[in-house]
Amino acid sequence: TALALTAGCVRREIEVTSTPPGALLTLNGREIGRTPTRIEFTFDGTYDVRLKLAGYESVAGSGDSDMPVWDFMGADLVAEIVPTDIHRLEHWHFELVPDDDADASLRHRAEAAQRFVEAMPVVAPDAPPPAPTATPEAKKKKKSASQSNP
Repeated sequence: TALALTAGCVRREIEVTSTPPGALLTLNGREIGRTPTRIEFTFDGTYDVRLKLAGYESVAGSGDSDMPVWDFMGADLVAEIVPTDIHRLEHWHFELVPDDDADASLRHRAEAAQRFVEAMPVVAPDAPPPAPTATPEAKKKKKSASQSNP
């Protein structure tokens, strides 16, 4: 009983960082959050990693977690019952590359917005508002009303 009360714990985490930070992380098809972040995991192996950040090329790659000696058959049982905590932290870092197309698209949209604003008519602040224009339906009603009143 005393052995069970003093048993240790093996904690496994992967820390994912990116330059620049703030990329949306998807791990094995599951959205995790934004970098930098830590994820607890149970099984070692190769993980599918995807990172997305506006203005940068998306990253589609993998991250590997190799099994340490204490996770091999038999040694894992000893690691779990040793009265100490074992914390294993894997570090994966990704460099994001600026997306030149995204910069060009942003410039194009900004230039279009500037042309739109410049094309707007300038109205003096103290000028009276423009007179309302009649819609085609209002013109028809007015015409039919004038024809019925001779």
